[in-house]
Amino acid sequence: MELTIYRDSLGGPMPIGTLSRREGAVSFRYDEGYLASSEAAPVSLSLPLRAEAYAEEELAPYFRGLLPEGAALENLCRTLGIPTDDYFAMLASCGLDCLGDIIINPASYAETRSYQPVPLSQIKEMAGKPGKVDLSLETARLSLAGTQNKCGLFHDPRAAIDEGWYQPSGGAPSNYIVKFARDDLADLMQVEHLSMTCAAACGLSVARTALISPLKPIICVERYDRLHASRESIDGLAAPARRHQEDLTQAFGLLPHAKYRELQPSSVSVIADFLRRRSAEPARDLRAFASLVLFNYLIGNCDNHLKNMSILYAPDWKSFALAPAYDLVSTTYFTRFSREMGMAIGSHSDIEEVTVADFAILAEQLGVGIKLLRDIAGTFAEHALPALREEGNRLDSEGYKAAPYIADDIEEDIMPRLELLTSL
Repeated sequence: MELTIYRDSLGGPMPIGTLSRREGAVSFRYDEGYLASSEAAPVSLSLPLRAEAYAEEELAPYFRGLLPEGAALENLCRTLGIPTDDYFAMLASCGLDCLGDIIINPASYAETRSYQPVPLSQIKEMAGKPGKVDLSLETARLSLAGTQNKCGLFHDPRAAIDEGWYQPSGGAPSNYIVKFARDDLADLMQVEHLSMTCAAACGLSVARTALISPLKPIICVERYDRLHASRESIDGLAAPARRHQEDLTQAFGLLPHAKYRELQPSSVSVIADFLRRRSAEPARDLRAFASLVLFNYLIGNCDNHLKNMSILYAPDWKSFALAPAYDLVSTTYFTRFSREMGMAIGSHSDIEEVTVADFAILAEQLGVGIKLLRDIAGTFAEHALPALREEGNRLDSEGYKAAPYIADDIEEDIMPRLELLTSL
């Protein structure tokens, strides 16, 4: 069996290679015509252009990394009747609108794309019901990485955020990822939105978020791998153009389950060196990465693993820079979650054990002066708490009555870490 891998282009989907399965073994080979083209560029940094086929252990980090993980994967596989370890079949079923700028096996891509209106009541019904989320994913044939229940929807940018929603089908591109909290984590969506809003106020480039459904909040995350500039109209709506991206496990050739691995000599030094050598904007990206590391510490985001950082490619795939930050959540707000960070700061992984001395080590790992970290910490001190209070009060006025109390609790949680940062 073969799956053709395409990239989006002005002239329509462009075949770049073939993912094949024969006698249980999976391989990937770039198309000869694509290799000869002036537009040729690798689908992943872990899969450089070459004529020889890639074996499964080489291709798996990128292609497995396109799929959901954990309970989200199990739920979707149960709905589709596919074993959880059969990523090839999953990509065949859900590869029409992947993260980034690839399309997998679009047999009826051009003929079946559409946007069907979805009332807000129907989106609300998905909350706490993985089967309805899976149905949306199956309809869209959409592959979204991560562990949370989520689906991809299209939102008409001319409409208010609680109106103008559409279910993509047949490979029509989505422009929002809509995520739903579990019943035992009812505050999660508000915590994530407040964390993301705080990050933006502190100067980080972040994916834009919004909340809908005050009684059972749902977070809507605008996709940074979709461009507002459109080449086409689908059902009278301007369809967004795709932009390629990959997360750091894919770029570094690591399987998704290795996302919490501390790279050697440290994840921070490896990523900083990578950005310094490979980014199209190294100075910008090193500061952005330093800001992200410090903000994750400040907000208490211990889920700061390698899959929660991505690189975003230029439209021609020939260069890339650090993507906007996403999935920033104050995990320390929840007492049940681990205090072990996905990426160590200095010599400590436990967020409660980090000291001023660790930030001197961090500066060395980043290859920057401690003054840069002090400047970033100063910005946090000026903007973080006002941003939390302001957004909590704004949400309260829109019916999210718990939001100001959640913001207060986050503020109380981050205060000791803010004091440590401002003492650098």
